[in-house]
Amino acid sequence: MGNEVLEFAEAIGAKSLKSEAAFSKYHTLFRRNNYFVLGKNHFLIIKISRIERPFWGLGKKVFELFNSLTKESGNYFLVALVSNKSGWVLSKNEILRGISNESLSYSERTQEYKIIDLKDRQGFTSIENFMKKIGFSAY
Repeated sequence: MGNEVLEFAEAIGAKSLKSEAAFSKYHTLFRRNNYFVLGKNHFLIIKISRIERPFWGLGKKVFELFNSLTKESGNYFLVALVSNKSGWVLSKNEILRGISNESLSYSERTQEYKIIDLKDRQGFTSIENFMKKIGFSAY
């Protein structure tokens, strides 16, 4: 993981779940510092692709955890970065829809959902644009 993930998280004011005591029981699941909380119950999975054909993965256990954490309230987002200020963002509903219509494929071998082809409407080119996409327009 490069500095882009941490730079992005800092720019939007997100806190690492690894540093939040309330989430200490999940620390073994959070092998890398890619999991953040924004406000009280908006969770972020922030990843960056380092290969020529951009690819991001969402582990099944992580997916199940965030579905559980947001069952009653809140939301989670997968942020697929290409730089510390741009990329794509998928909401919980978009991820669930992608799984149900099989536009997000699942690998039994790696136990993760593969995110490859993202749509322009999911893209953002600035921190301000990202915050508006997730409903934090007062940024």
